[in-house]
Amino acid sequence: MAIVPVAKVTLYGAADQKEAVIDGLQEMGCLHLLDLSQSRDEKAERQHLSPNAAQALKYLQACPTHRRAVKDGLNFQFDNVVDQVLSIEQQQQQLQAERDELQQSIAMLVPWGDFQLPTESEFGGLSFWFYAVPHYRLSSLEGSTATWRVVARDNRFAYVIVLSLDEPVGMPVPRTHLDDRPLSELQRRFETVEDQLEETHWQRVRLTRWIHQLSRTMGLAEDRAACERAAGQVFNDPSLFAIQGWTPQSMLEQIDSFARQRELGVTIEQPTAEDSPPTLLSNRGFAAGGEDAVTFYTTPAYRAWDPSGVVFLSFSLFFAMIMADAGYAMVLSILLLLFWRRLGKSAHTLRLRKLFVAIAVASIAYGVAIGSYFGFPPPTGSLVDKLNFIDASNTTGMMQISIAVGVVHLSIANLALAWSRRWSPMMLSSVGWVAALVGGLALGLGKSSTQPEQMLIQYGSWALETGLVGILLFSSPRPVFTWSAKDHAKRLIDGVLSLANISRAFGDVLSYLRLFALGLASAQLAATFNDLTYEASYSVGIGSLLAIVAVVLGHGLNFVLAIMSGVVHGLRLNCIEFFGWSLPDEGYPFQPFCRKAT
Repeated sequence: MAIVPVAKVTLYGAADQKEAVIDGLQEMGCLHLLDLSQSRDEKAERQHLSPNAAQALKYLQACPTHRRAVKDGLNFQFDNVVDQVLSIEQQQQQLQAERDELQQSIAMLVPWGDFQLPTESEFGGLSFWFYAVPHYRLSSLEGSTATWRVVARDNRFAYVIVLSLDEPVGMPVPRTHLDDRPLSELQRRFETVEDQLEETHWQRVRLTRWIHQLSRTMGLAEDRAACERAAGQVFNDPSLFAIQGWTPQSMLEQIDSFARQRELGVTIEQPTAEDSPPTLLSNRGFAAGGEDAVTFYTTPAYRAWDPSGVVFLSFSLFFAMIMADAGYAMVLSILLLLFWRRLGKSAHTLRLRKLFVAIAVASIAYGVAIGSYFGFPPPTGSLVDKLNFIDASNTTGMMQISIAVGVVHLSIANLALAWSRRWSPMMLSSVGWVAALVGGLALGLGKSSTQPEQMLIQYGSWALETGLVGILLFSSPRPVFTWSAKDHAKRLIDGVLSLANISRAFGDVLSYLRLFALGLASAQLAATFNDLTYEASYSVGIGSLLAIVAVVLGHGLNFVLAIMSGVVHGLRLNCIEFFGWSLPDEGYPFQPFCRKAT
């Protein structure tokens, strides 16, 4: 796991070579271009394709049924296909909206029957007013002077029609608004809409054969637009041009070979302190699964460190502590196996699959360690009972474990920051925070035990005091070795301001108590649903059915909540607390100038 070292490359050539060089660099796909143009063209970028082409492609790709792709683009008309797809999408949306309205209108009309409302002239201006009155409130109409009649009943409502010039006053319920069209007409229109929806579906399926051609054409258009942007970033002179960018140092030989083949001049520069290179992460193995979790929130600065491996491990552990049940973890593993092949279709999903494997393994291991299987303890004396070495019912112990995990996590963050500052005295400030965190933990554990541990208290106090001194003396970027009393005074002021972060460190450590709290909540909910299942099984008649419902719905809900909590709070502890201490500076991603069309 590392941030790939890059170098700044500048290529020089004759003006008539510019287009060929840009095409060649795009084919290589290893250069993050820099802007050398002396005057920026503020005109809008030329649009090569319909702006709705991406929407059309996405709509076709989402179709559940695909036809065989057409590889030969001889009869492919891009604009015509895009227009057809967008027209079908709009038509389908309109039909679906109308179908939903018809379904609602039909459902409301069914209790009243199939009838045609008379015109106002037929009844001398009288109108029909419709009310669905609950049976227990029907008696309130007996003394009414309005002309009303019950036309239908079901197990809940009496359907009442009132004949009146104006809307009646004092009715027990608000009136029901019905569609003016007869029920039979609505049903016929519903069938027509269903047929039209089916037709638009098959039209969409027929057009899916052009997905490959749409993607390829859009890729070519994006490549042309990228070339135009690159040409706008080139330094131009009447007789020569220059193009510059960052490239991985492993590609320098290919760049040099490219320059020799085209008789170009080339200069290679290492990043200086004034440069701000882009960040290119390169992770293999299981650490690659943590890369997406890192870049989801931030991009580390070039001179920082790559936390992908630590995030991979810590996120898996946090998720396991929040789920806190081996039974749920096994269900999660089964779901992972069901989607195993689907998660291996691309490099991105393959990295996620590695992360999911680690989450499943960690969740099973932690669930076995605390002895929870769908909220039940393991059988006494069994093998899994012997593997249960963490007492989840010990509230004090679980809180201490959570706080210890937080101290270790934040200590790793400060050690990583110290490594990034290894050429600066400020490194000792980060080491001081590690000493303060570990010392504070040891001091707290020593004093909170039933019999105070004097060794823990002694060494914890020493580490805490030493860490605070390091923070006070080395938190300033000002020079250490100076004869200026003013500079030393400013360094002390910076150190005192850094000591104000003690409250932040305390709050961040306590934030890891959510691991205990959420794990406890998951376990308590599982036990509660088990009790409900047991009580429901003794109900007369439908006991077994109620027990099944309690098990499926109860544990299903708890399982979903555990997954959501594990993802949200697992990411939060990494992205907020951990990154807040280990990645003070944010970078920007390496974006290679490359071809997208295949």
